[in-house]
Order: sequence, then structure tokens, then C-alpha cells
Amino acid sequence: WGISRSVSVTVAKLCTLVTSINRTPGRDDDFPQLIGESHEVSRVRSTFINLHLLLRAANNSFFTGHLRNAYDRLRDSLVLFKKVQNRKAVGIANNNLGNVMLTLYRTMKKTGSPTLCDLSQKGIIQNGCAYFKAAIDSGEEAIDRINREEGFSENYLIFMQQLSNRYFNRGIFLLTVRKDHPNPVEAEQQGLMDLCTSQDMDREVVDNGDREGFKGDKDVYFELLLGRIKGLLLLLKAGGFDDNKEDDWLMDELFEGAREALNSALKMSPNHTLFRDLASPGQMQRLDGALIDYYLWKASRADCAGVAAAAADGQAQPSKPPHLRGSGSFVLSTKEEWIEKASEVAVRMMFEDEYVIGDAALLALRALIARAQLSSSTAVEEEGGDDPLDVVSSLFQCRQQIAATVALSFTDKDLNSRESVAAANMGDFSMEAF
Repeated sequence: WGISRSVSVTVAKLCTLVTSINRTPGRDDDFPQLIGESHEVSRVRSTFINLHLLLRAANNSFFTGHLRNAYDRLRDSLVLFKKVQNRKAVGIANNNLGNVMLTLYRTMKKTGSPTLCDLSQKGIIQNGCAYFKAAIDSGEEAIDRINREEGFSENYLIFMQQLSNRYFNRGIFLLTVRKDHPNPVEAEQQGLMDLCTSQDMDREVVDNGDREGFKGDKDVYFELLLGRIKGLLLLLKAGGFDDNKEDDWLMDELFEGAREALNSALKMSPNHTLFRDLASPGQMQRLDGALIDYYLWKASRADCAGVAAAAADGQAQPSKPPHLRGSGSFVLSTKEEWIEKASEVAVRMMFEDEYVIGDAALLALRALIARAQLSSSTAVEEEGGDDPLDVVSSLFQCRQQIAATVALSFTDKDLNSRESVAAANMGDFSMEAF
């Protein structure tokens, strides 16, 4: 009887342990404590802790550009999680491996390397498709199970947001690699469908969050929206989509939502978790930098539209490009108007903030240079004012100094390492923590 009781208690504790880990909603929660655990239970608990630390270490390696280390650790984690039948962790590992494939592809395109991590371009694309499919299938299974057990609950919304992130990740991956995919048309169609699915899920989480008592953390929501903005902006800048895609992806709403989340966090407390690693001016600069980038892309698009219209009309110079819908309540149509809008955002950052993030400063100066160049080509020097050409020269010098300072952090890295770090920190996909 004593042996039977000992075995049954041990099995019950193991079941409790595995169940509690599987239901952890994707955060860095502590592992459950087992009181009076046997030697066997203690060993299993230690194994799970080691797996947890292994996945964390893989994510750390990834963001520092050590893609080989991240790839090997994540593959090892996936094998172990499958053995212990931890479905939640299997889904997380597959999602992160998919993101590693996206980063390897981007690094390969930048460096021209024929292979990375012993994978060819074809192998990277095949593996990425497989990893993301497995992650999404795991997420769909989990959300169906929660719906059966709990119905439409807070837990359901949490897992829906995680699944939405996975659809968005795969959409970005497929649309990024589509030209090298064995079936480019199919890859583009699936990628666009994934982005639409993610968008619908995001809306459902927001629309039903208050009613079901789900309050997403402002820092998490801000990062989510900023990631959506960066990912979609990269796709828009890459081109190859019809002109309606920008409206379909609701860029204006994403910027507005991110700004609301930022202001809401600031009203709650200057010590909000959103400002734990970066103060409120820095977070605002991250958002403003993306907005400047977006406005400058709109300016280039307006310029191209104007040139095309002028060519069709046989004009030497375009006088007024076709109408382009602007952001928010204002409507802009010309390259000059979009550059003016970008420079207004840049001026606030450069003159009001004591410190400026390197990447944001480079974007701001790019907008100010474009604005100054417009002045130098159209304006006559005013009495007592600065020569626009001198202003452009000064701005270029400032931008070069900042670019050189930013580059100092990469002086000890080779080309692959530099591009790996840049690709891993583009911020347009979601890595998950166990």
C-alpha cells in the first residue's frame, strides 16, 4: 500500500506540474512549487526549469545576432518539448524557429551568403513554412480546447492574441520570401490572407476585451501595434502590391492606437512598465520615427504618381499628382506636403527632447534634409536668414556624425554578424517566451 500510495502521489504531482506549465499564458511566470516532492518529481521539475532556461537563452542569442546558437538551442528545445508532450511549448518553439528562418533569409539577402546555419535559401524557406504551420496548428488546437472548456473567456482572448501574432509572423515571412518561394503566387495569397486573419483577430480581442474583463498591458499592446506598423511598412516599401493594400492594412488606425496606448500608460504613471527600459520620450521617438518613415514613403509614392501622371499627359514636370489619402483627418496629395508633415514630426523630436535614439534621429534628419532641399530649390534667400544650401550641408554633417556613432557598436563584428543583429531587431515579428 505504501509503494502504491507513493507512486500515485508522485504521478498526481507530475500531472499538476505539466498542466500548470501548459496553461501559463505566455509570460515569465515562476514554476509551480511542489511541497514534499519525491526525488523523481524533483528531477522532472528540474528538467522543465532547464528547458525553460534553454528557450530563454535561445531568445537572448537570437536578438544579439548569434543565429546559429539560437537555431541549435531552439531545435533542441523542440525535440525535448515533443518528448514531454508539452504542446504549448512546442507551439512557442515552432513560432520562434519560424522567426529565425525569416531572419536567416533577410541576412542571406543582405550578405549574399549561399548558406547560413548549413541551410540554403531553399531550405530556409521550406523550414520556415513548416515551422509556422506547426505553430499555427498548435495555436488553433489550443484555442479550440479552451473554447470547449471555458467558452469565450479572458483566457480565450489571451490565446487568440497569441494566435493572431503567429498568423502575422507567417504573413510577414511569406510576403518577404514570396519571390524566391517555389510557388510565388500561392505564397503571396497565403501571406495576404494571414495578415487579414491577424487583423480580424486583433479587432476581436480589442472589441471583446472590456466585456470579458481582459485588459491587455499597455506596454504589450504598444509593442504589438508598433510591430504591426513596422512589418506592414516594410512590405509597403518593398512594393509589388496594389494601391489598395495601404488602406486595407489601416495604417492610420495602427498609429492612432499606438499613440493612445503610449499616452494612456503615461497618464497612469511615469514609472509604468512601458518606460522601464526606455523613458517616455524614447518610446515616443520610436513611434515618431516610424511615422516619419511612413510619411517619407508616402512622399516617394506621391512623387512616382506625379511623374507617371506627367508622362501620360506629356508634361515635363508634374504640377499636381493624383489625390492620395492622408493619415487621420487631413488629406495630402503632393510630395512636398508629405515631406512637410514628416519634417514637423522631426522638428519636435530634435528640438524638444534632450536625448534622441540613434535610429529615430537618422530618420528625423532625413526628413529635415528633404525639407531643406525643397527650400533650396524653390525659395530665395531672405535677408538675415540662413542659406538653405548651408542648412542642408549642416544637416548632412550631423546625420553622418550620428550614423558613425551608431556604427561604432558594430566595429568588432563581421558582415554576417552585423546584418544578423539588424535583421533580428527589425521589430516586425513576435518572439514568444515560455
